[in-house]
Amino acid sequence: MIETIRLTPMTAQMYHVYFQEYQNDPDLCRDKGEFAEYVYDAEKVDRYIQRQIDLKRVCFAILHGGEMVGELILRDIRPRESATLSICMKNAACKDRGFGTRAERLAIEYVFNEMDIPVLRADALLTNARSRHVLEKVGFRETGRDGTFAYYRLERPEEQLPAR
Repeated sequence: MIETIRLTPMTAQMYHVYFQEYQNDPDLCRDKGEFAEYVYDAEKVDRYIQRQIDLKRVCFAILHGGEMVGELILRDIRPRESATLSICMKNAACKDRGFGTRAERLAIEYVFNEMDIPVLRADALLTNARSRHVLEKVGFRETGRDGTFAYYRLERPEEQLPAR
């Protein structure tokens, strides 16, 4: 039996565990010469957590069974208007297993139904074909590009509008 994916609010303790197991992905570097291994630093993680709080982001741990496999963040939240989705898997062992796809679908349901936000945006590095594929698979449509990112948008279907 395949264990399900679920989202749970990220705590400071969970962030520290996540970053202790995090590995940079060399495939995401625009210039392979810029790649550097990630080294855990508790103070940097504490600053990262504070930044999420200061920016009023909604942060989730992506759990597969009891294991944390990634983080999902809702940022740039404009109540009843829009939010932006960001996702990151902790290492290569957590990629290409459908975890990100399921987590994004759960986030879409949460944003549209629980937060009552009708537009969800996302962006992905142009070098991150995997992320761009998943965004399109769950329904996002590309709206533009710059030299670094592809930008995406997903609108809540009319039949999912909450009763008022």
